[in-house]
Amino acid sequence: MPQQGPLRWLDGEGWIVLLGGGNPHRGETDPVDIRLLSVANLDRPMIVLTGGGSPREAEAILDHYTQLGGPGGVTFALPSAQTGLLDTPDVLMLIKEAGIIYLGGEDPFALIANLYESLAFQQIVESYSTLQGLTLIGAGAGAAALGRWAFTPEPPHQQAMGLGFVMNAVIVPHFTSTADSPVLRALPQIDESLLGLGVPDGTALAMGPQGQLEMWGEGQVTAVVSAGDEPS
Repeated sequence: MPQQGPLRWLDGEGWIVLLGGGNPHRGETDPVDIRLLSVANLDRPMIVLTGGGSPREAEAILDHYTQLGGPGGVTFALPSAQTGLLDTPDVLMLIKEAGIIYLGGEDPFALIANLYESLAFQQIVESYSTLQGLTLIGAGAGAAALGRWAFTPEPPHQQAMGLGFVMNAVIVPHFTSTADSPVLRALPQIDESLLGLGVPDGTALAMGPQGQLEMWGEGQVTAVVSAGDEPS
């Protein structure tokens, strides 16, 4: 598995990109989105999965990437409960053909509920791990869902097992400071072996197939490895 310092992520042929958030329609994520398109296979379609929100919001995200030169594709606004929507043969074939999967919205549990232990998730892992080179971008809740554990953004910060692409981290999107993040402050009590990653809006941490670890956008990612530590 690739590792940079204490950070470990799932071995694969594609990129994993953790975007803290930001409004793409105001250009707040453009530097990250353009960089994403530069490393992804644009000959393959894009799939947008949002946790919560409306189908129109998911379609607007796909339109944003298309306007930046990205491929067309399909969108799904996922409900909070597991539905089996993504386990149909047609959707599994779409995943098998995809070059980019975007996980977004503001409900990480909706993404996890619809993906965890599903046939769709198995196909995503396979597509990322093989020469298909599927690239994953998690934005907002999507970034949180890709970690070892995920927490709801609002108190009382409910906890669920994440999708585990970033194998030993909890990702906190929309990050401003550790003082304003109860999840990162409580991390040593949750699990001392976990790394906390605070990712601001308009900023992304990108992990590549050859062990690359890059920051995209204008901000900085904060890593919390123990109580009181904030190396960036």
